Amino acid sequence: MKDAELINECKATGRALNYEVQSAVDIGAGEIDVIWTRKDHANLPTSKLGFFFCPTGGEVPTDFLTQSVAKALLSVCDKAIFLVRDDASLKSVKGKIQALDAIGGVLQLKKYAHAITSDELLGGIR
Repeated sequence: MKDAELINECKATGRALNYEVQSAVDIGAGEIDVIWTRKDHANLPTSKLGFFFCPTGGEVPTDFLTQSVAKALLSVCDKAIFLVRDDASLKSVKGKIQALDAIGGVLQLKKYAHAITSDELLGGIR
């Protein structure tokens, strides 16, 4: 089960930053926990951030990260944001992003996927 408090914090932060917020969105590629969308300028594309809530307890499975990135890419998100509760999970996600990025390929994962803690997210509006 997803952390309802974390979902509500993410949604409230997005609204405070003037994003349109949707939760449990599936537009064909799989469910994204929360999506923030905003159109800043009439002649620029809409920006879309996809948030995924990581399992807590330290080690985050690589499959979770790769599947989440695939969902975000296929849902045309500009960024995939992995939201974690604890520093051990944050370290795990950042390490896996770096390791997957080192493999190489067209997508520079470190520019597309980011990991932050819920405190860092909330700190952006305080």
